[in-house]
Amino acid sequence: MPYFQYKYFTFVYILIITLISHVPGDNLPEYNSSLSHQDKIFHFCEFFILGLLVQLSFIEAKLFSNKEIIFMSLIFCFTIACFDELHQNFVQGRNPSIDDLFFDFFGIILSFINYKNFH
Repeated sequence: MPYFQYKYFTFVYILIITLISHVPGDNLPEYNSSLSHQDKIFHFCEFFILGLLVQLSFIEAKLFSNKEIIFMSLIFCFTIACFDELHQNFVQGRNPSIDDLFFDFFGIILSFINYKNFH
């Protein structure tokens, strides 16, 4: 029986992030007024999950030491976050946001802290 490989799931997850970022601004759902920062929460959760998946993919691949896994995962996830925001600049009705990037980074960092504390 083949075992689960995180690298494939991570690749599909990155594609999903890209597809969501490609949705024009006019087609995005309206936010509930009682929770004004829903998009920031979404960015945080989206990149928290990505951070975990990338760490697990690198651990599974056994290409790096533990310290190198953390460094390479951070670089990889931060790069994806930056390209995601840059990509939105080319989508109708969307624009890059430093605030969104901050919440992306915050999700990534917290995923590392969470993984380190519970692994």
